[in-house]
Amino acid sequence: MKTESGFKKVLLNSYQKNSLQITLRMFEENLRNALEWLDGREEDGVLYSRTLILSEDGREQARRYIQDALGVIEKLSRQFDLRKESNDAASMLRGELEVSWANLLDTRSKKLGRYGKVHPELLSALDSDIQKLAEIAQRLSAVIGKS
Repeated sequence: MKTESGFKKVLLNSYQKNSLQITLRMFEENLRNALEWLDGREEDGVLYSRTLILSEDGREQARRYIQDALGVIEKLSRQFDLRKESNDAASMLRGELEVSWANLLDTRSKKLGRYGKVHPELLSALDSDIQKLAEIAQRLSAVIGKS
């Protein structure tokens, strides 16, 4: 927004601008993730599967809403001179792997005692594999962190 003299008005202080930028960035990420699901993304793991069950009419309506929202984000980005942030996905992946490492360690037999009496054979049936998975998560995090 410009004043009569042609100078740009500053409508946000730096904290307000930062808050707006972060909120819009997170919403944009969510919208783009939703587009992937609308375009047929599916996940099929060992312990889970995930698909978006939505009619074609619903998918088209959702795509229109998303495109509208992305247009508004683009407008606000220009209007308030919001900058594009480029991130290396390594930090995100490392964070997720570190949380997985901690969660895995919390599923060892001794820790499962929080949920009731632990069967005496559980330690030998579970803990070495859980320890292996936790070590893999830690090593993978370290490898990704070297990028």
